[in-house]
Amino acid sequence: MTYEFRNDKYKQLQVHTTAGKVRFEAGAYSTADKAVADVLQDLPEWYGVELVSAPDEEPENGSDEGPENPPGDGEGDGSGPDDVQRPARSASKADWLAYARTVDPDAALDDLTKEQLVDTYGGQADG
Repeated sequence: MTYEFRNDKYKQLQVHTTAGKVRFEAGAYSTADKAVADVLQDLPEWYGVELVSAPDEEPENGSDEGPENPPGDGEGDGSGPDDVQRPARSASKADWLAYARTVDPDAALDDLTKEQLVDTYGGQADG
């Protein structure tokens, strides 16, 4: 279960993050540490860091049926995006991917950056 990242802009990028030191080699970096992966996904776009693949997240309650209490505002019937709250702009790319999949389940989303997901599925900016 690893997170795979690439960087075509800075192939030997080294970043000291709150979660640890990261060093890309030949434009690639992988980690099993979710905290490091979250920090890398939240880097500004100009760093050139892109998530290539991530492990499937296990449900928080340990079952195969998803969370016991899915996120939502309680206004919808639980059948779609009306009952799922949009993540904060500062949320991780994984959170934005999950949200975008509820809004547009047939879209090809894995190649989008976090910023593209926010621009496309974010609606109004957080204020």
